[in-house]
Amino acid sequence: MPTSNPRVNVTFSESDAEMMLMICKKKKISMSGLIRKVMEDWLEEYEDMLLAKRVEEADQKWENAGKKTISHEELWKRLST
Repeated sequence: MPTSNPRVNVTFSESDAEMMLMICKKKKISMSGLIRKVMEDWLEEYEDMLLAKRVEEADQKWENAGKKTISHEELWKRLST
């Protein structure tokens, strides 16, 4: 059955391919399943780092414009009073 998911071809070194095959056999998953899981995990971590960097840049831009920031704790205190 055809799939609408994008496909990518990747070439690995022989030693990396052997290592991945050993992992696949041990975990009883396909090579594509292993690679998909590893990439999903990596992308999630990378996304977190990218978002954190964007927040830092936004904070710096805000402060460079002469505006002040407050912590989450301070915001909650102000909102609860």
